[in-house]
Amino acid sequence: MLPAAELSIGDVAGLSLCFPELASPLELRAVVRYRHGYQYGFEFLSLTDEQKKMLKKFLHGREEVE
Repeated sequence: MLPAAELSIGDVAGLSLCFPELASPLELRAVVRYRHGYQYGFEFLSLTDEQKKMLKKFLHGREEVE
């Protein structure tokens, strides 16, 4: 896996997302769609229904960063 500083738009990355209610992190694949310095925007690839549910639950009510 490449260090974050070397990711470019269009690169595919493996992500590990930790949630307090999960014993182990969600292991996801995503493509970089946005980069500004060390801020990244990802498009998740091939999410299962359970992964979508966990992400929606976590992101609900969070503020969008511009």
